[in-house]
Amino acid sequence: MKHKGAFLVIIMLFSLTRFSLGIGENTEHKASVVIPDVALLSLQHDGNSNIELMGTSSSVAGSKIEMGGEATADIWLNYSSVCHKNQKRKVTATVVGEVPEGVIIKVKADNSVGTGKGELGKTNGTVVLSSNPSDVISGIGSCYTGSGVHNGHLLSYQLEIDEDMFYQASENKLASVHVVYTLTDDN
Repeated sequence: MKHKGAFLVIIMLFSLTRFSLGIGENTEHKASVVIPDVALLSLQHDGNSNIELMGTSSSVAGSKIEMGGEATADIWLNYSSVCHKNQKRKVTATVVGEVPEGVIIKVKADNSVGTGKGELGKTNGTVVLSSNPSDVISGIGSCYTGSGVHNGHLLSYQLEIDEDMFYQASENKLASVHVVYTLTDDN
């Protein structure tokens, strides 16, 4: 009998231990992970973001004015994007305001640099700006460029003239335009 009592105590201890540790029992609940759709864009700069593109007059009679060269104003294009697996986005640029007749404004976005990660967009080189959207960067997937200056795409601007149009329609005046950038779906 002595052994039966000890055996009974061992079985009870085993059962209590098994019950208290939850051995052999499972329970569950559903956990959902929701990843938001993100499309954020900003221009970052140190100081003033305004750029001035100027022509240079000649000091020799009969010479044309020079409109050329590149203006880099240390304006950086930053973006964050989270999209569907096969979805791509792009950055477009549009001029708001009146560009003088015969004047051509171009923008170039350099390749992305800095702390960004993911499927960063590819630059489309130098593009002509107008009142219609021009694709500046394309092929953007889920990524981020990093924020602030020295992250993302450095922008530079170029001014050219169509001599035939310019000399027929130009006048001595200041023309001020805005360049508007938009991050939008590409497909």
